[in-house]
Amino acid sequence: MPGERPPRGAPWSRRELLAVGGGAALALALRPSAAWAGRLRTHDPEAGSLLSQALDSPTFWQGASVKTFDDRLYDEVRLKSLDEGYLAMVTGEGGRDFDAATVVRTVNDNMQRLPEVEDGAKAVVRLGEGTDGTTGLPFVDSFYYLDFTFFYGVYSQRMYKLVDGSRTILFFEKLTTEMAGAAWPIYDKRIVEVMSGVKRRSVFGSVVPVSKIFGMFVVSPGATYRSRVTFTTKIHFGEGTGMLARMGSDMPPVIRAGLQSGFDSCVAIASKVADGG
Repeated sequence: MPGERPPRGAPWSRRELLAVGGGAALALALRPSAAWAGRLRTHDPEAGSLLSQALDSPTFWQGASVKTFDDRLYDEVRLKSLDEGYLAMVTGEGGRDFDAATVVRTVNDNMQRLPEVEDGAKAVVRLGEGTDGTTGLPFVDSFYYLDFTFFYGVYSQRMYKLVDGSRTILFFEKLTTEMAGAAWPIYDKRIVEVMSGVKRRSVFGSVVPVSKIFGMFVVSPGATYRSRVTFTTKIHFGEGTGMLARMGSDMPPVIRAGLQSGFDSCVAIASKVADGG
């Protein structure tokens, strides 16, 4: 049934690695953008470079591992090995007719509902919004507190919205204090409040900051249904984050399981949005 989550594997793998319309959209599509001249512009150079190649380079995914499915809400998953970790991609049409505007609203405006459909998401909070001076695009800043079973992972991200013809690109990168600027003290206060309010399984469960995260959701016309979503991401726990965190972010089965679970969760939220819930 639409909105229901399909069966999944062991809880540990499932939780790993958990994340436009009218005249305004038309104006964004037609005007030159600082973020789009064949390349997505980001504060993190690696994010902009890799996401741009993944988006439009016909050779980028050569050599990547590929798995296809015909009985899931998604139909393909790819993993490309990098010098550090992997870039992962999942794509599908969600098993029902979602119009593009609903999908964009789901990703851009409703990810704080992730804890409603994913027990590994302890808290997702919208921190603020505005227009980024580097990309020239509207953004939404958010904080994520995720349960990876053996530890908790936390990070803040900035997501941008770019309309490119018939597709909408919602791309994100890790939010830094420099990017947040004068808003950071307000953000930090809210983050502290959220973290203190999360009920952990044990006081000994470590809370590990994500070292690097970036990705994108590309919403484009579908073939069987009205819309297709392609979600591409990299998440990495670096030095000083602990062995379990580093191993998990570098293990293909764990990455693949988390990616698929994340896609299912987004479809569940989209169903709620589409049905007015």
